[in-house]
Amino acid sequence: NIVRAMDANVHESTHYLVMEYVEGKSLYHSSYGKAVDPAQAAEIVIAICRALDHAHAAGILHRDIKPANILLDPNATPKIGDFGLACPMNQDADPEEIIYGTPGYTAPEVINRHPVDHRSDIFSIGVMLHELLTGALPDEHKTAASLIAQTPLAYDKIINHSTQADPALRYSSAGEFADALEEAVKSTPQTRTL
Repeated sequence: NIVRAMDANVHESTHYLVMEYVEGKSLYHSSYGKAVDPAQAAEIVIAICRALDHAHAAGILHRDIKPANILLDPNATPKIGDFGLACPMNQDADPEEIIYGTPGYTAPEVINRHPVDHRSDIFSIGVMLHELLTGALPDEHKTAASLIAQTPLAYDKIINHSTQADPALRYSSAGEFADALEEAVKSTPQTRTL
């Protein structure tokens, strides 16, 4: 569930990557402004979490998880793309560095220039799950998805856990996030519409 890099090279001082072509469109173009069926949203987010868990295990932070950076192939299989802001997991925070990420998806510790680790990507996934379920980013009051779109209550707990302002209160890994979402899917009656 990660777009494969096939080659890397330099041509006349320009660095470039040759990457897998993913036929289809981004999750952003498929879902912007629309609430996605909870079962399908969970399936997409679980796949993204598993892919991010793999990237994190390899020591890579994505730093810009959002629907526009998730590609969907013709079978609606998600693939994480655009690692343009990615950095090594152990890289020290530079207080002078320009703040990276996309407004609405960026974790508070990034905005406040605090140390950043894999939990900043987990924050972004939680925001994305809320958006998929409701068709909108979380509001300033963090109104529960279930109140906006009558989604299963179990999803509210997962979104709340993953989007805590304090990274120490979030899931400890993207895999743990995926496990919690899988449990929510199993324990909640759901309908699936494609």
